[in-house]
Amino acid sequence: MKLISITLCALYLSVGLADTYMHAFRGSNNRLNEKSANRQNGNRLFDSQNNNRGGYNVGEFGSTNGFENNANAYATDDIVFNYDNTDWAENNAAGRKQSEPVYLENSVQKMTWTAQHGCGNSKNNCNMVIEYTCDTHPQNVDVLATNPGNGVNANAGGAQGPLWADADHRTYKWATGLRVQLKNGANTNTPNDPNDIRAVRNTYQNNNGDNVGRHESEEWYAYAKERERNKGLFTADQKLQGSDSTKTRQNPGGTRRGLEVPEERDYFPYWRPTIWRPVAIMHNDLAECEAEMRQKSQAFETKTACVPSDEQINGALNANQLANLVDLKTQDTCEAAGGKWLEHTDTMPAGYPFCVQAAWSQVNNLGNVAGTPKGGLPQNWDWALPSVTELAASGCFVYKSATDAQQEYVRMVTRIRYNMTTMDYAPYTTDQRCNQNKKQNVQSPVEQNPTVDVGVDMQGLRLALNTAQTGRTFQDRSHVYRVMRKPVTGANAAMRNAPVVKNVIVQGKRGNIVQTFPAVEYDFWPKTVTLKANSDCVAFSWTGSNTHNNGNPAGDGQAGDAGEGRGGSDRSNLIQIMDKNSTFPAPMDKRADILQYGDFFEQSNVFRTYTGEAVSSTAAQPDAQLYFMSGGYWNTESQVGNAGTGRGNGQLNVLLNNAPATMRGMTVCPTAVGEFEFTCTRNNNFSNRDQKLTITVVP
Repeated sequence: MKLISITLCALYLSVGLADTYMHAFRGSNNRLNEKSANRQNGNRLFDSQNNNRGGYNVGEFGSTNGFENNANAYATDDIVFNYDNTDWAENNAAGRKQSEPVYLENSVQKMTWTAQHGCGNSKNNCNMVIEYTCDTHPQNVDVLATNPGNGVNANAGGAQGPLWADADHRTYKWATGLRVQLKNGANTNTPNDPNDIRAVRNTYQNNNGDNVGRHESEEWYAYAKERERNKGLFTADQKLQGSDSTKTRQNPGGTRRGLEVPEERDYFPYWRPTIWRPVAIMHNDLAECEAEMRQKSQAFETKTACVPSDEQINGALNANQLANLVDLKTQDTCEAAGGKWLEHTDTMPAGYPFCVQAAWSQVNNLGNVAGTPKGGLPQNWDWALPSVTELAASGCFVYKSATDAQQEYVRMVTRIRYNMTTMDYAPYTTDQRCNQNKKQNVQSPVEQNPTVDVGVDMQGLRLALNTAQTGRTFQDRSHVYRVMRKPVTGANAAMRNAPVVKNVIVQGKRGNIVQTFPAVEYDFWPKTVTLKANSDCVAFSWTGSNTHNNGNPAGDGQAGDAGEGRGGSDRSNLIQIMDKNSTFPAPMDKRADILQYGDFFEQSNVFRTYTGEAVSSTAAQPDAQLYFMSGGYWNTESQVGNAGTGRGNGQLNVLLNNAPATMRGMTVCPTAVGEFEFTCTRNNNFSNRDQKLTITVVP
């Protein structure tokens, strides 16, 4: 038999597939407000590669029906921040708005997610990359116009970072592609993309008029269609259907999802400037993480690209000239063509992105990981959110609330990417030289569904191997949320000076375990919290949907939304119980006598998170206790049964059906030690739902 000389690249180990879902923050998986178990449009904002049943609806404020799918879907600052605003009550149309959850700067958000094929094990080369993006310019200001007007002047918004001092940045004179004006969207349609760069502004205006969601910008995607892809990458035996950066080994046909650039999505660190700022990398190998990912990320390494001016986009250059300009690869050629050579790095908080050892998790199981207490928890990581000043330094636009001048905030989205690489080849050294090329006698180390010799009289057996998935990325993204500066007025010194503020939210959605999967049922998150007395604080807030009906189509799961209260509605409250095994809440007028450590709130300083106002929590005036017990329906004891407070007859429905879907934040700073147990009265069916929380206060 004649031997053929073949260049064979080195082989290593195995391959796997997976999904990943973010639970806290609430991962969207491309959902918006569907009344079905399956998401309606998996191409809405981004490419998740996940099962259609995953994800959580965007939160909202209304007490009965969901928000209208039009331009009025978004909450105003008054609805978000004003505790006395009762537009949410009595199915008032003025209150049927999307919620943007609010977190204090520097507060600790315990992120959690599940990943089907695991991480931290030897079956794959795995990493989880956590990133954020944020509005770089204020909402509804057309910075693509040649003269965008006063909406982007030097004094716009709150206390801006140093980047805002640059007039070219404020007015977006150079259309870098890094513009971000986040929208959850008011419908589940995919945004339009420009046919060419000249059409960017018209497409932007049309997308605004169509009320579609967007994270990336129109010009970001338009540039990608004109820029040559990185041809130094390993593509195995995949036949990419084009040479631009919308085509990758995982997405050879360049299928569009939202305005995401497939090449940027599939590879980290990316070699061009990107809107996504790295926070943390969970990795099997910390040395590899540091050398190959952290140090080459945008936080350390300058990324470059050629970009046009707004004038060039708006008519100074034709479509072909713009296409050629954005693909130029050197500063000299870029500037000779009239473009700007963009050199970009992120100014990030100290330590970002962190390299974190990935916890061992079971393969083919969306479950718990090794090393977590009391029976195990899903993969999680404590993120101490940046300050508003740090976010501004990284290029985020700082808004000043129309309700209260001291309320300054940044609008953000978090992305988690689950990167899976087979160990059949060396992931960082295998490149285009190993791409399948029969004419040059080059054989890829992995091939599509190969038949392999197992050594029994040359017996062949076929492997189920998809080379588009041997280096695969999954992702999930949150809905839009806000990080706000700590309020500096009000009687809130304990909250303002607390070294640690831990967020407690509600994760999960309506339904039993089969109906919600691969999302999760309701629970407080984190489930256990430890605080130092007279030092630390806990910030409570939560949001939910009025349309989590989990109806048909249900795909490969079970339709239905088992639970208490009105179908499709998420509602929660918080009330103290005797111990974790208890079902019945401790009566408010008996707590001092029957609870081992007494009433948690009576022994704490309580504040409205967004304003810093002190809230009474004494036995004589238990306003805080009533606020938590009613899920934000009542602010004070005087409102109970009072028909003159904008809450109908002032009577709380026993199943919280008339409470708002979102509870505005309340921060509690304990002063006494003890172990305190809490439950949600609505989502506590004992046998199949058990929404409880333990707070331990230590000296």
